[in-house]
Order: sequence, then C-alpha cells, then structure tokens
Amino acid sequence: MSTIVAISTAVGNAGIGIIRLSGEECFDIIKDIFKTKSNKVNIIPNTINYGYIIDKGEIIDEVLVSFFKAPKSFTTENMCEINSHGGALVMNKILKICLEHGATLAEPRRIY
Repeated sequence: MSTIVAISTAVGNAGIGIIRLSGEECFDIIKDIFKTKSNKVNIIPNTINYGYIIDKGEIIDEVLVSFFKAPKSFTTENMCEINSHGGALVMNKILKICLEHGATLAEPRRIY
C-alpha cells in the first residue's frame, strides 16, 4: 500500500493548516523533510515534535508534527499530521514537498 498525503483542513484563510500523511513510509518521509533544533526526530507514537519543514536546505515553515503508530490512528496505518501556518501557499508547498519525497496524493473516498 502506498503512502498518501492530503491537506486536511478546509480551503480558505486560517491560522493553522493540517497536512496528513498516512501509510508505511510516512515516518521516512517526515525524517527527510522535518528538522528539529537538535536535528533529531523522535518518532514516538502519540507525541508532537516542534521544528521546521525543510526543502533543499531552506526553511519552508515552522511546524508541529504529531505521530500515530498503526493501528492506533485515524487511518489504522502509520500516520503523521503536519500542523503548519494556514493559507494555500504554505500548505500547497508542504504538500508538494511530501509528493516529491514519495507520497501519493490522496483521492476522495468513494462510498457505494
């Protein structure tokens, strides 16, 4: 199963935006794009880490990242939520970085 990513907050102006990663490789993707002051990412289930989303050495945004270990997550898979500053520009940039590091864009859930 692939690792998916999507913006989880509604479209519009807001103070905070949430980008959700779900799947086997979500922790690996976070390790590639998220840096803390100590440069060590502690992936401990049900915790939140403070740091920065980085792209090619450049700080994109100051964020909080929460970690959830399968099966105890909203998706029952390994999952991370990136709490960034709100607004389309920042959230779309973080989404793009996640896609560049191996995530697949989530599709709408079909209910039959």
